[in-house]
Amino acid sequence: MAVAPLSEVTLGASQKDVGVLLARLIEFGTFHPVKEKGMTQDISILLVASKAQDVYARTSELLRSEEFGKTPRPKEVETFDAHDLRELVDSLDDYLRTIEGDPSLFNGEEDREGVVSVLLAVQEASLMVFNDLQRILVLPQADGSVRMKGFAPTKSLGQLKALMGPFLVEADPVSPKAGSAGEPYVPSLLVNPRVVRFFESLTLMRGLPRYGEVDPTPILALVFPLFFGLMFGDVGHGIALLAFGTYLIYKTAYVSWGKQLLVLSTSTTVIGFVRGSFFGLTFTSPVSSIVRLPPAFTAAFTLSYIPFLLELAIVIGTFHLASGYAISFVNNERAGNWVYALLNRLPTVFLYAFIVPLGFAVAGTGLNFGVLFTSTAPTPVFNELLGLKIPIEETVKFSLPFVVASSIVLLAGHPIEGYLHTHRMKTALKDFGVGVIDTAAKFFEFFTNTLSYVRLGVLLITTTLLETLTGDVLKSGIIGIPIGAFLNVCVIGLEGLVIYIQDMRLQLYEWFSQFYAGTGTPFLPLVSRGIHFTVSWT
Repeated sequence: MAVAPLSEVTLGASQKDVGVLLARLIEFGTFHPVKEKGMTQDISILLVASKAQDVYARTSELLRSEEFGKTPRPKEVETFDAHDLRELVDSLDDYLRTIEGDPSLFNGEEDREGVVSVLLAVQEASLMVFNDLQRILVLPQADGSVRMKGFAPTKSLGQLKALMGPFLVEADPVSPKAGSAGEPYVPSLLVNPRVVRFFESLTLMRGLPRYGEVDPTPILALVFPLFFGLMFGDVGHGIALLAFGTYLIYKTAYVSWGKQLLVLSTSTTVIGFVRGSFFGLTFTSPVSSIVRLPPAFTAAFTLSYIPFLLELAIVIGTFHLASGYAISFVNNERAGNWVYALLNRLPTVFLYAFIVPLGFAVAGTGLNFGVLFTSTAPTPVFNELLGLKIPIEETVKFSLPFVVASSIVLLAGHPIEGYLHTHRMKTALKDFGVGVIDTAAKFFEFFTNTLSYVRLGVLLITTTLLETLTGDVLKSGIIGIPIGAFLNVCVIGLEGLVIYIQDMRLQLYEWFSQFYAGTGTPFLPLVSRGIHFTVSWT
């Protein structure tokens, strides 16, 4: 689960030890403070925050002054030693007072750069302290001590207990149900591997996953490059994307886009190698001697392959959509919505899984419903893609009962759920009408959503035709090389952009809309270091 399991942590300390408690908490880092009824701001913490704000304001003013305003900003990291937050803020104030006392002592260029390095560290550290303390609320205790609460990753509890010692009062794991509607909020902390994190920005376009909700980013990080490579597979184009992605990473501010392009370029190159295409020039892939690929998937393209590619696109789409319906069931089960999960989400998975082969069988009869139960012709798609000569009548007899049963459960699910919530027959009868409309709408939804995946095949066909054109130009002699190069640049730029947008549409709209809420609250840890400073807590 890419949304990290959390524990609710309660900490306590006497007034004189609050500074030490906060220092250790900030050192730990991955702690998200919470606000509950009865919590207030502690006066001693407010005083430290106020002093930190004063240090930040004075430092910012000094950095804008004549003495240091035009001095280059070095990138050195300053280390501050402190026992607790009060001592840290006092130390920052002492650094600042020393510089304020006589700025003329720092007239040399090297001296000024050194002072600016310290000032930047003081500015950033004081702002860190202020921001962290603004988020800390406490529960005053009768004995004069205070308690504070927050969330921490469950896997880090051992480290937290070792660091906090007697300050830790209790730590209880948070149920995934706590992220569902009606429960107190729980923040979401994403913990994906580095390569997967490249695609978190796409997920976040639809919002952050709720706590307990399936984070689709790991699946997205696999499927998004796969779809992109299927529509754009060419070794030369992959190398060009790799070069452009490297440029974005090292020469521009668009680092996240560059990292995405590195993954997409790998997929494009690998699939292009399998297909046997290099800047539109075809070659025999060594893979063909190991695995016999369908001719339609190679770069040796003819118009007769179009039906096969469109069927392949639809099959890929059915698996992709089915995974979305299955994730929706998991999300509702985790949230404790068992009735809805079992009476709506689960039958939706079964209905879609069996209505697709039934649709193939109907298409195989040319919409002649009278021969559905008698036709011995092979079921389309199964025959062309898998070589399975399953008679249409067998496909219908196997899939139709599941379709009917799933539809009945969906029809009954709404009134049952309504009655369980209200215990009123009038509500159940009203919800039966809703169930009829919802079930009928699902058939239309299945058709339109599945049909959207035809674009996988259409764009592969378009890319192949354009590659064939550029390849023919490159073969026309010396004069064809610059023209072919120009055409390849156009194909990579325009076709690549169109494919990226269409791939994003399939993921974020066709797939995400089946299961994703994206209404999570971000996990905002306390900050203990920055670009210009770090703190050594003694």
